[in-house]
Order: sequence, then structure tokens, then C-alpha cells
Amino acid sequence: IKKKHKTFFFMKLINVGIIGLGVIGKRMAQNMGVHPKFNILGGYDISEKKKSEFSNDFPEIMTYSSAEKLLRETELDLLYIGTPPASHAEYVKMSASRKLAIFCEKPLCVDDSQGSELVKIVESNKIFNAVNFVYSSAPAAEGANEYISSGELGDPIGIDISLTFSRWPRKWQEDAAWLAESEEGGFMREVSSHFFYLSYRLLGLPKWVGTPIINRPTPKAAEVFFQGSCTIDDIPLTINGCVGGKVNDIVVWRLRGTRSSLRIFNWYHLERQGEIDSSLILSEAESKPQAAYMAQLDKLAKQLNNEKVSLADFNDAFQIQKLVEEGLRRSIQI
Repeated sequence: IKKKHKTFFFMKLINVGIIGLGVIGKRMAQNMGVHPKFNILGGYDISEKKKSEFSNDFPEIMTYSSAEKLLRETELDLLYIGTPPASHAEYVKMSASRKLAIFCEKPLCVDDSQGSELVKIVESNKIFNAVNFVYSSAPAAEGANEYISSGELGDPIGIDISLTFSRWPRKWQEDAAWLAESEEGGFMREVSSHFFYLSYRLLGLPKWVGTPIINRPTPKAAEVFFQGSCTIDDIPLTINGCVGGKVNDIVVWRLRGTRSSLRIFNWYHLERQGEIDSSLILSEAESKPQAAYMAQLDKLAKQLNNEKVSLADFNDAFQIQKLVEEGLRRSIQI
């Protein structure tokens, strides 16, 4: 996929503004704060409570009374958008009007026409744009790509995605009430999108076949069960997700091949599997979440400096957005 964006040459720290100061914004602030290439100049959130909590955790970072004031009163190079998806368009347009580079959370949007509009805005204005799909950079994804390229997998013959959550939203997300609602939330948008992106990156864009099934406790509630099938050319992909029960959360992506198989579990662990044997491919350090977060920021800094690496961009995110939204629309309630 051809990347179109404004070219940057940063011989200095990359000055960043953060919009969205909840749990994800705090995580980004923490990670950028220890990365040598980023300098956070300020933040904004619509919630005064979240701004206050952020200031308590990061007293060195100024918070602003509006997004407009943040952009107007700081010399930013990059805007990170970590808000609920329905609000992304407002901040993308605001950032694009100032020709700022944009690093946005996924999903890009939940409305296909809005997603298409945002792709056109950044491409027509040649705005640097990237979306925070962690499998753009995580060692597990890089290792899977290398393993497939080596031929050790053989021919891919199937992908299985399995998601099990004891509760939704997860405990660390419980302040984000929108995640529990069907309008913007649910594990299909929040979690399956990562594994659809990974499959897309490694093998191609999945397409739905048949009719998925879904269970929502009420029409306005996020799904607690989803099951569906896709294909990537002639390679079948199945996804099964559910919420509930006293269980450990399970997040697994498995690629089956004619010579061996790959399994990514607990997000960042990569394992080779044979018929009766298995072995971890990554070290313990490479399998930690922090390794993935830092790898993502390493790539972001390099790409802003015009080095030839490719994070997921708005067009990539739009393809995954359309896939997830189509699956939700096509599904039947059980």
C-alpha cells in the first residue's frame, strides 16, 4: 500500500501533544516520556476529572482548557489522538488544518463515510498519518513475518482467532463507559481489529463469508459473543469471542501451515508449533508489552525522520474498520 504523507526531518526531539488523557493517553505519555525521541508539550481531555488525574500523574506536562488552545499555544510536530473513535474526525481535521503529523488510536472511526473522508483529508493534504496498531512493530509480529518468509511454515492453510474475557470492558478500562456500548465499543472493534490487522499485514485483507452470529444483552450493549468466518484468498479465517465466567482472559492468534504453525498468545508471545512439539521464538524480554510499545515508538520516530519503515496508516485502518463494521452489520442476534 503506497504511503502518502508530508516528509519530516527531525534532528531534534519530536514535540507531541496528547488529546485524550484516560488510561490509553496515560500509557502513551509514560512510554513517550521514557523514549529518547519524544517530548510531550501538553495534553487535553474533555473531562476535567481526567485532566486532573493526568496532572497528578504527570505534573511536568501542562494540560490545556481546549484542544484548540493546545494546538495554538505549543509548537507541536505530532498530535496523538487517544479519544473514543467517534471523536477522531474532529481532532484529525483540526490537526490537518495545521499540517501536523497525526498518530491516532484505532479504530479510525465507526462510520465508513467518515473514515473515507479522513483518508482523503490526510492524503490530499499530504499529512503524515499513522494508526496505533501494535502489530505494526511488535516483536511477535516481526518474528511471525520473518518465520513465514523463511519458508518454515510451509503454505498457510488457516487462521484462528480466539478471544475470551471474564468481563467487558476489562477492569483496567472500566472508566471508559463507551466500550460497553454498541455504538462505539465492544471487543470486536477494540481487540479483534488488532488481529485482523495482523492477518492483513502478513497475508492480505480478510473478507467475510456467510453470516456471523452475535449476542448483545440489549441493543445498546456491546457484544458478549461473536462468531464468524472470513477468507484471505482461499485461506479460511475463523474468529470466536465471548465475555463472561470466572476465567483468565485468553487472546490467541494461530496461523496453521503445511510444515508447522505459529501461535501468538497473551498478545506478545510467539510460539512455533509442530504436531507434538512447540517452542518459543522470542526471548522473555521480547515478549513483554513494553518491548512492543517501544518498538512502535521507534518506528514512529524513524518514519517521521523519513526512514523507510511503515506503520499502519489511515488507509490501512480504514480497511480494518470497514471489515469489522461489516461483520457487526451482517451478524444475526442469538
